Amino acid sequence: MNYVLTQNSSKDPSNLVKNTSVHDVKIRVGKKPNIKEFKAHSFILSSKSNYFKKAFSEQWARKEEGFFISNQPNISPTVFEALINLIYSETISIGSNESLVDVLIVSDELELLEIYQQLEKHLLENESAWKFPKDFITLCQHELLTDLYQFAIKLVCRNPKLIVDSKEFINLEEQHLIQILKCDELMLEEIEIWEYLIEWGIENTDSISNDDFTEWTPMDFSELERTLHNCIPYIRFSQMPPEVFNELEFKSILPKDLVDDVLKYFSDPNSKPLLKNLPLRASAYLLDSKIINAKDVAVIASWIDKKKGIPYRTKDIPFKFELIYRASLERFNINKFHECCDNKGPTVVVIKVRKSGEIIGGYNPLDWRSDHEYQASDSFLFSLFSLTNGVIPILSRISSKNEAIIWCKNKGPCFGFQDLWIRSDSRFGKSKQKSYEKKIIDNESFNIAEYEVFQVIDKRFSFFKLIKEIYDFIETVEKRFRENVEKKFRGIVRKIIHSDLALLKYILNLRVIVVELFDFVLLNI
Repeated sequence: MNYVLTQNSSKDPSNLVKNTSVHDVKIRVGKKPNIKEFKAHSFILSSKSNYFKKAFSEQWARKEEGFFISNQPNISPTVFEALINLIYSETISIGSNESLVDVLIVSDELELLEIYQQLEKHLLENESAWKFPKDFITLCQHELLTDLYQFAIKLVCRNPKLIVDSKEFINLEEQHLIQILKCDELMLEEIEIWEYLIEWGIENTDSISNDDFTEWTPMDFSELERTLHNCIPYIRFSQMPPEVFNELEFKSILPKDLVDDVLKYFSDPNSKPLLKNLPLRASAYLLDSKIINAKDVAVIASWIDKKKGIPYRTKDIPFKFELIYRASLERFNINKFHECCDNKGPTVVVIKVRKSGEIIGGYNPLDWRSDHEYQASDSFLFSLFSLTNGVIPILSRISSKNEAIIWCKNKGPCFGFQDLWIRSDSRFGKSKQKSYEKKIIDNESFNIAEYEVFQVIDKRFSFFKLIKEIYDFIETVEKRFRENVEKKFRGIVRKIIHSDLALLKYILNLRVIVVELFDFVLLNI
């Protein structure tokens, strides 16, 4: 795969090459039988790398037949070839067996600071540039690359199957496994996390040779507990359904006080846990967002429903947040906003403020439109992260309903009389508290790093809609069937073949079933 990266240096290596046609460096890369020699220029490498600057100094230089010699046995020739191309140009070509992370690590070892920063920035801004599980396993061996390691952990937690279903998973060191288990955004059901942990534990317990645990000795269970001892505290058993926890395999290896604590929570969810109190995990809720996570959705959903007290658990969120517009993908185009978002019903807008990282937004229970009108609605604004309140959410409900939502074809989403507006150039926002109860951001004008719009779909009513569609379809088929029979046979019932009678009977029975199902849902939901 080819990547074009912007050169940060004011010294363009391609121009340096034009100044000489003579190379004076030979770099031998790799180990036998896979050794490759690269030709380069000492002044180019020295201008880019402190490592080569020292290596080619009079004190350390090694020469053969007038050439500087550099041996790099621990570097892959294909990785170094990609790196040397990047040194001399703005393009880097990566083979199927290598990745940008491999090139970045070599650039770090060779003290190519600008290239390292260039690659790091690209990886942090482009998730598609990563190769999993390979890149994560590689970074686990280079923990000093802190920003990339933490970013990789987040990617793994968002797409855990890339790791847990790979053959590399059982070889993951405990400390890295714990980093995954600690993640609040780990997108797996808690029972799945437990099952994967048991799999890892069995494979990493040398004394266990039999996969059939029904034949294990008490010592086998004890050894498994010893292997998993540091990991168990990060499993959120109280987030499992009670019936699942009660039938949990390998529950015997759990500490008694932990089991008692979980059972106490099931009987009284408001009880204070005696052991580690971990927050709700944002799992099992699919969300396409670069700004918010499932826990944020749970809070916003609770505000939409005016739910008091504890917000929804992520597994209980009654709304689906369907991404319909991401500003960066549409180049912050206002026309695209209206094309994607007008007449879509209730929506949530979330904005990430440039530099400060503040996250603000609003809920519009109406449509967005291009007409210029003021609309009354039960909307609200919010802040999920601010410089003043930190991660403590701010809810600001409408105080002047007649100007809750403003439609304008030349602007993005607009709430209130300038309470939260995205201006016509779309990369700038304005927030001056007037029509809503509270101020959600200190700066009245701000630059927008990203904003997203989600269509809010009430899953509770989606089911009723589906039932109605099925009923209407059956009614239409039945009507057409009767019309066809009447037209074809003109009332001569004896000529209706047996299969037609059976089909009509099936349709009538199906309609009865749908009506009964609808009545059952009305009584029980």
